[in-house]
Amino acid sequence: MLSLIVIMQSPLNRQTIPTRFIAGENMGFDLGPGNLNFGLIVPGYSASRQITITNTQTHPTLTKIKSSGEISKYIIVSDNNFILDSGESKNITFSCYPEKGLELREYPGKIIMTTYKA
Repeated sequence: MLSLIVIMQSPLNRQTIPTRFIAGENMGFDLGPGNLNFGLIVPGYSASRQITITNTQTHPTLTKIKSSGEISKYIIVSDNNFILDSGESKNITFSCYPEKGLELREYPGKIIMTTYKA
């Protein structure tokens, strides 16, 4: 007989960050605070934004990053499902790659970062 035990761990922290890009004919910046916006991107080109994640806990943590919404299929994250020791920081780059021929309009979404005890 084989038994399987699944232990679900509650997250220490979950942060949802609004994000978006606008597919347009010219490149443009959006430097507003509190969001992870990519501004205007010409389809076929890309834009990147970087954030720093710091473990302020007294123990190692595991961070998982996912995206949702219309923007999610155009977002690539430089690192995911990583462990940080107490006090350690890591720079994460979010890159947005809208394909050529994409309809010229806004593509909104969210970045969800969830931290667990490692």
